[in-house]
Amino acid sequence: MDDQGDSRAHETTERILDAALPLFASLGFAGASTRRLAAAAGVNISTLAYHFGDKQGLYDAVVDRIYDRLLDLPLPADDALGPTPAARLRALVALLYGQARDNADGIRLLLRHVMEHQASPEAVRGRWTATVMGRVGEILASLPLRPGVDLRLALLSLNHLVARYAVTEPEDLLPFVPPGQDPHQAVAEHLGALACTLLGVPD
Repeated sequence: MDDQGDSRAHETTERILDAALPLFASLGFAGASTRRLAAAAGVNISTLAYHFGDKQGLYDAVVDRIYDRLLDLPLPADDALGPTPAARLRALVALLYGQARDNADGIRLLLRHVMEHQASPEAVRGRWTATVMGRVGEILASLPLRPGVDLRLALLSLNHLVARYAVTEPEDLLPFVPPGQDPHQAVAEHLGALACTLLGVPD
């Protein structure tokens, strides 16, 4: 295949992935038929099969893409985040929350999968867990955490909260934040304060 053919194939792959994500997020794996996925991407079913094999292959590729995007978060230098460990942690949590909000459809898909199957997608357990934990370790490396704190449950709690808030519409948050305050800003500040408490980082 020449360069032009490679470019067209890449564009088609990206278009299929772009169309598949919101369908899987709103309808689930079972509800998003191959025919509907192909129609949303403007391709025929054979093109879908050529690029991804079958619907499971497409679903796994969508999940991989979600994690690629979620983990593509440049980390500023410590001194750019704030003067104290607590300020740095709050800033990091705000960045992570913003990243999750920017990828809300992907978060919805992962939450839907867990609700329907009582587990994360197999692709996550098989290919992404170590990568995610390595990224978390990189983020936390410079923080003076309280000795003996159980990071596993603390991080799991924060992960669930960030994910749930990321898919909540701003109007649903308004009754719970001070009048006139941006709801997502209020949530980011709340999550930052909670992270400091759970991880034992003093203010």
